[in-house]
Amino acid sequence: MKTRIKELRLERNLTQQTLAELMGINQTSLSKIECGTSTPDGLLLFDLARFFHVTTDYILFLSEERLNADNLLADNMFHIKKYQHLIAIYQKMNQKQQEYCFKFLCSMLGMNEDL
Repeated sequence: MKTRIKELRLERNLTQQTLAELMGINQTSLSKIECGTSTPDGLLLFDLARFFHVTTDYILFLSEERLNADNLLADNMFHIKKYQHLIAIYQKMNQKQQEYCFKFLCSMLGMNEDL
């Protein structure tokens, strides 16, 4: 089965190994899928579509349309829920913990601490 996975991976400048790790599979399995000698299961296909922000139909050459409104909405809702959860955790921290958290995140991203 021909897929666009390799094309999408290369657009993001990802190696097979990196994408495989992100998807929780081994590199050999990804290679076989990209070569068309193996077929991705439904869950992997869904995860790839979400990761690359495209439809599963686009990955499988069933459509030339990369995105549809339902996918955009689902993806946005996924991120909104994740951000709400992170904010809730942050709000449970006392002021000192929030300061440490903020400093830690800034240092991880190489940013200064100026708001």
